[in-house]
Amino acid sequence: MAVHSYGLLVTILAVCQQCSSWMTQYDQHFTITCPAGKTFKSIESIQDNYYEDRVWNFNCDVPPNGVNFTSCTWSGYRNEFDKPLDFQCGNDGIITGVESVNDNYYEDRKWSFQCCTATGYVVHACEDTSFVNAYDQPLNYRVPDGKVLRGVHSVHDNYYDDRIYKFNICKLDPVDQTVHVVIG
Repeated sequence: MAVHSYGLLVTILAVCQQCSSWMTQYDQHFTITCPAGKTFKSIESIQDNYYEDRVWNFNCDVPPNGVNFTSCTWSGYRNEFDKPLDFQCGNDGIITGVESVNDNYYEDRKWSFQCCTATGYVVHACEDTSFVNAYDQPLNYRVPDGKVLRGVHSVHDNYYDDRIYKFNICKLDPVDQTVHVVIG
């Protein structure tokens, strides 16, 4: 009996530890921002068919060149429930925060993004990833070294009540301040 109880306790602790390892909760509003001077480096998510929602982890790190952001603004919600999301930070901005609200009628989320810029730096050489997850499947994406996250594209499917995601990633480098003089 004691061995069975111990095994049950270990199982419960393992499940509870797994549940608490996510930064967000199912069906709940959340806002996640990176600490000052950092940007998203990896994004993880799993979907649960009972809740028809995802829980999320966002990990932050110092961006390439260790820039200091001088200005940050929030986009406001950029999609409607059950509609595509297509967002990119403008003005050489990169994503450093997310806010999301869930609606159980639509079984979907709206998304808002914090975009930050750094004086003297330019976002360039941007590219879109392919979709990084399938419906009802885990999402595990790491921004490649030397790149930053500038945008998110997502499509909702009512059959799965889930979204697939792809990301727009770019290089972030100092603006070339070299002045070329032509004498003639």
